[in-house]
Amino acid sequence: MGTVEHTIDDGIATVTFTNPPKGFFTADMVARTSAIMTELENDPDVRVIIFTGGLPDVFIRHFSVEEIIEMAAALKERRAKGLEDPRFARTPLRMLWENVDNCRKPTIAAINGFCGGGGCELTLCCDIRLAGPGDYTIGQMEILVGLLPGAGGTTRLARAVGTGKALEWVLRGRTFSPQEAAAEGLVHHYIEGDVLAAAQDMAREFLDKPAAALAAIKQVMRSSWGKTTADGVDEEGDLFGSLIGQDERCLEMMREYVAGGHQLKKF
Repeated sequence: MGTVEHTIDDGIATVTFTNPPKGFFTADMVARTSAIMTELENDPDVRVIIFTGGLPDVFIRHFSVEEIIEMAAALKERRAKGLEDPRFARTPLRMLWENVDNCRKPTIAAINGFCGGGGCELTLCCDIRLAGPGDYTIGQMEILVGLLPGAGGTTRLARAVGTGKALEWVLRGRTFSPQEAAAEGLVHHYIEGDVLAAAQDMAREFLDKPAAALAAIKQVMRSSWGKTTADGVDEEGDLFGSLIGQDERCLEMMREYVAGGHQLKKF
């Protein structure tokens, strides 16, 4: 049975997926991850969340095809009884990805191995994707088993790389090495070394930044998809006014910047 474990160290939570021998994601792991996400989102001491794989060379290989076959059998049984089809857009897996996507805290995918199907969908929900070295691939390859991504992979991939690229990749079941994924924009950075350590280093950059401002940035930028420029800028302005009018940490940081001679930390 697969496990989902999490640790918290100095404000950085790390969620690790382990399901030997292949590293598939399962319905039971969905439930465990959902419970962990609820805990982490409501813990004020957690400032950043990192996701990674616990097996050598595996992040999440993909969702269990065996379980999808069982879903198909259950669906046929419902239809034989004259029952309405369930909305697959409202499955626990899809709702888990929504929770990650809408998390108010920064999220980082530390991809350390095979990352396909549902695993790729999870990374597309994260704010930042880092890929470490290894002989593995990343992508939405569901068409290779006769499917399409079922929990947001098509929409989020198009959002990340553009509709033209996403359409080609999903139609072909195209996957990429970690270096190729970085070159194509599927991940933000290729890390030549320990990808989890790199994710933790990046996570530390958020620890002294106001939680309210980070959440506001995520809200306005993620909700801009499908909005007019005017609507997006209006929401951005409203959130900006809310921060400077209510968030003391925001004001404290601005005062520190002025008092320090207008010196910004560079990364």
